[in-house]
Amino acid sequence: MKRRTVLGLLGLTLLGYLSPVMAFEHGAAGPWEMVRNDGGIEVHRRTVAGSPLHEFQGTGMIEAPIPAVLAVLDDAEHRLEWMKEAVAQTLISRNGDREQTFYSRTGAPWPVSDRDAVIHAVTTVDVKAKMVRVEMNSTEHPSWPPQKGVVRMPHLCGHWYLWPSNGGKWTRAEYQVHADPGGSLPSSIINMVSKKIPHSSIAEMQKQVTRRKYPEFEAKIAQMPEYKQFLPLLPGMAVSPAPSSTPAPAPSTGVSPIPSGTPKASGGNQ
Repeated sequence: MKRRTVLGLLGLTLLGYLSPVMAFEHGAAGPWEMVRNDGGIEVHRRTVAGSPLHEFQGTGMIEAPIPAVLAVLDDAEHRLEWMKEAVAQTLISRNGDREQTFYSRTGAPWPVSDRDAVIHAVTTVDVKAKMVRVEMNSTEHPSWPPQKGVVRMPHLCGHWYLWPSNGGKWTRAEYQVHADPGGSLPSSIINMVSKKIPHSSIAEMQKQVTRRKYPEFEAKIAQMPEYKQFLPLLPGMAVSPAPSSTPAPAPSTGVSPIPSGTPKASGGNQ
């Protein structure tokens, strides 16, 4: 059975130790504090004004160039291969190679309900800072309203920041997220579980860049004028078909679709 990081919530939820987390806007943040350092990946946390939930940040090295990392992030069709807690990742719309809106659903064990969100992601290049930014924020989309039996996350914001390393052959990555899963889960347990996410995201990205290759997408990115100002053109970027960018249809009524073979979570809106 697929592991769920929220398994630790089960006992406290059944015992009724619940402290509802209200929706919030991202406020002023406190200083970073390291909470994990292993496998070459560091994880830090900090408080956010007006929220009982911490913001988490992970940093690590990915042995692939920035265009390869961007290709993995762009490929909604295969995100379930490396986003281990996700049970659905569906592209809703895109605007070129730099902007997309997608539906994301995270699985949970009974009796905790799955969580979902519609996320808008925008990629920008900062030539002066020699980095690429992928900013992500939860949003709403008329074609993907809240689904029956699934808790819509009231707030999610985060980013991937990427810098070239080792002559452009590697990428120094920063993954940061601040999210409210909604419902009535204890904030202390949410914080405990959430600190695993940045480490897992970077570690799985390190593996995914070796599983799949996107030479056409990588070559196109590497040839963009702003990228070429600070990213050396790497050898071996041959042309082959790019991953499909055809938006998937929105779900009909009821519970949103789950990929074949993925167990469906049940339970109340906890």
